[in-house]
Amino acid sequence: MGLRFENIHYSYGSEAALKGISLDARKGEILCLLGRSGCGKSTLLNLTAGLLTMQSGTIRLDGEVLASPSRNPPPEKRNIGLVFQDGALFPHLSVADNIGFGVSGRAARRRVTMELLHQIGLPDVGGRYPNTLSGGQQQRVAVARALAPDPAILLLDEPFASIDVVLRRQLREETRRLAKRHGATTILVTHDPEEALEVADRIAVMEEGRITQVGTARELYDDPASLFVGLLVGNGTVLPARVTDGYAETSFGCFSLSGPTAGADAGEVDLLIRPHCAVLEADPDGSRIIDIRQTGRSQIVTLQRGGTDRLLLEIDVEPEWAVGQTVRIQPQDGPWPLFPR
Repeated sequence: MGLRFENIHYSYGSEAALKGISLDARKGEILCLLGRSGCGKSTLLNLTAGLLTMQSGTIRLDGEVLASPSRNPPPEKRNIGLVFQDGALFPHLSVADNIGFGVSGRAARRRVTMELLHQIGLPDVGGRYPNTLSGGQQQRVAVARALAPDPAILLLDEPFASIDVVLRRQLREETRRLAKRHGATTILVTHDPEEALEVADRIAVMEEGRITQVGTARELYDDPASLFVGLLVGNGTVLPARVTDGYAETSFGCFSLSGPTAGADAGEVDLLIRPHCAVLEADPDGSRIIDIRQTGRSQIVTLQRGGTDRLLLEIDVEPEWAVGQTVRIQPQDGPWPLFPR
């Protein structure tokens, strides 16, 4: 059944941090809480861990009450594993003793510790201390320690934020593999969209204490519930427009809308243009390119129309454009989502 949040409210004094959160994390899946800092992600995680006391609502694990205003067991009684941003390893214990800390019985502790050391690719560091390891190695050990007691729930609070960017992707993949191998229902908290897309089975986008949308990465990309979701899960350009009779009037041209966006008058909107959903075509009466950057995966072109209107547009790498050329925007490969202003 997994983990269920039922109408969770939480406030810090007069400031509401969570506003009626209802959400399911399916048994064995990795669910990401994605959003800006301060949106309530870590508050929900800390309520699950028992680091905060429930004020309103219920958290259930496999149908049984895990936490409610009348039931708040301490963290050690919740069958959870918790990994913080800095790992929080015990500095006075060896790596092996850190991993085996929550495992009962000497024989079981030794067996589980050795298995996990091999699973995280560090079979020979059991006798060392945390301060002798790199940041990435410490986080591997922290994940192993969290999984050692075979928890039903694994909670990951920005676990890769302090890791060197070159090693981050490798550590994400290793953590996903370990969580899946052990079968824990995993909640990952992050503000990094790339991290969410690479690690999670499903993503719950949070804004100001509420869940905006829940779905797979593809579902959120293809059908974002808000402009914030659309920008969060994929690159795009926002173009203000006025929609009438299926046409979008903008400072950079009039465009015929297709698909779900081609309905009745929508009035003042923001159009979301994905890099693969628009091309530039040469046009002597079009907008002038005043700046261009090549990222390797795309071109970021700054267009100017008239004296003041400017637009930063990301497009595919071919064809390659140059400063000074005049062009028009041509829609292609899918609709432009629109969001009322």
